[in-house]
Amino acid sequence: MVPFTRDGNRKPCGPPSCILALMTTRKIFLSVIAFASLPAMAAETFDINVPVHYDTLGNGLRMIVVPDTNVAVVSCRLYYFVGSMYEGPGTSGLSHMFEHMMFKGTKHLGTTDYRKERRIMEQIDSVAARMRELLDAGASESDPAVQAHRDSIFSLLAKQRTYIRKDAIWETYLNNGGTHLNAWTADDMTAYIVTLPMNKVELFYWIESDRMKNPVLREFYSERDVVTEERRMRYDNRPLGRYFERLWALFYVAHPYRIPTIGWMSDIRAYTREKLHDHVRRFYTPDNAVIVLVGNIEPAGAMRDIKRYFGGIPRAATPKKEVVTREPAPIGETRLMVRDDAQGRIDMFFHTPGYGHRDLYALDVVENVLSGRSGRLYRRLVTEEDLCTEAGASNAFRLHDGYFHVWAKLKGESDPAAVEAIMHEEIAALAARPPRKHEMERVKNSIRMSFASRLTSLEGISDQLAWFERLGSYRDMLQYPAEIASVNAPDVPPVVAAYLKPGHQTIGVLEPAQAASAAPREAGAFNPHREH
Repeated sequence: MVPFTRDGNRKPCGPPSCILALMTTRKIFLSVIAFASLPAMAAETFDINVPVHYDTLGNGLRMIVVPDTNVAVVSCRLYYFVGSMYEGPGTSGLSHMFEHMMFKGTKHLGTTDYRKERRIMEQIDSVAARMRELLDAGASESDPAVQAHRDSIFSLLAKQRTYIRKDAIWETYLNNGGTHLNAWTADDMTAYIVTLPMNKVELFYWIESDRMKNPVLREFYSERDVVTEERRMRYDNRPLGRYFERLWALFYVAHPYRIPTIGWMSDIRAYTREKLHDHVRRFYTPDNAVIVLVGNIEPAGAMRDIKRYFGGIPRAATPKKEVVTREPAPIGETRLMVRDDAQGRIDMFFHTPGYGHRDLYALDVVENVLSGRSGRLYRRLVTEEDLCTEAGASNAFRLHDGYFHVWAKLKGESDPAAVEAIMHEEIAALAARPPRKHEMERVKNSIRMSFASRLTSLEGISDQLAWFERLGSYRDMLQYPAEIASVNAPDVPPVVAAYLKPGHQTIGVLEPAQAASAAPREAGAFNPHREH
């Protein structure tokens, strides 16, 4: 299975006319687990009441506030419900690109003279458009005319930088005690994250409302070059990146989940400020976002302040069109065979339902039967057969079509066919016979512990609330432990047989192009669905 001047002094928010009425606050109690309760995890269910206050502004902005007076900080999250699945040919990666641009500032943050800066940016756009025309007509990057336009852009950019206050947003947060400052983009959500002292939370409202209303795409073309280099490093020049990107595009035939979050290189190079502005106007609006605050904060006051800063921002002029494309049923096995300078591995992907389907909870149990050092895959492939260094599985909760991933990293010169055969055997065994009582107890306890570990910090709670709200409702976080508890051993074989069907999967086999001992090994997991 997140008003002040630059130095933190208060400024007025704006006229009262910008404020929309706040709906009556509904106080709801969620049951979540805290670290202190871990010794009691053997119980079938667990709960600790945490007061969650939820409401929605008239412009559609959702608010979730969880007070905790035992701390002196507040974890702040602004999640936008946008990502690469809302992109397509020519626009892939725009959400990730805008994540970069959001840290360039606004009309008020990051500039000493926005009017002068804007005129220079318009000149840069004009030169960039002429350069794009040459490239579209077949000119190469090394063409003298193209290079002349590029030089002109960099000359104008140098002039623009005389008005830029670099890293103004980062510095403002950091100078006011901000920690955990981060942002990331995924297929169906984008997150902006910071933890602030309890007396500095209004800074979050001011900066994030200004970024929502007045983002400035300054240093756009130089940042576009930064993203192309990021893509080269993470994908084009990285064996594991190349492998997973192609495997992902093979697995999803129709759904835009197949689009890489970072974007295709040809699309990134063709970005214009106008194209990104269009994307921003469509998706980065209050009716497509949720604010989550967890920490030492008074809910009613927080919601009044959110209303004061965000209430006057209008909804999107054109409502967001949800993705209607769904994956067709598989008609057979698809396979990707790659030889590259990396540790050998095998990956199997199976299609599963989108969020909200009850079978997903049973599939979470399946994941934990197969995974971990006590799991069946590790025991067979690593401990008993000594064919792999790691092996496991994961079940993905996704807004639309999900997936179940079974994987193994090969050891030395291990035969991929032998490893694949054992993976199939273990899946077939689970489809034929339910787990035994002691195994189900271990698995359920493991799931409860994992769930609990996500909720042992303010940041973890705020991320889980935002994530569940994006997928369906934050209330689903309450239901998760009970849903897992309701899965019984006889429920397991039917879901394995239904979704982990032999001959219906996408299989990737990555074999080292050089001696296995010399192939580079990448630490940690590679996540092709999230970019920073």
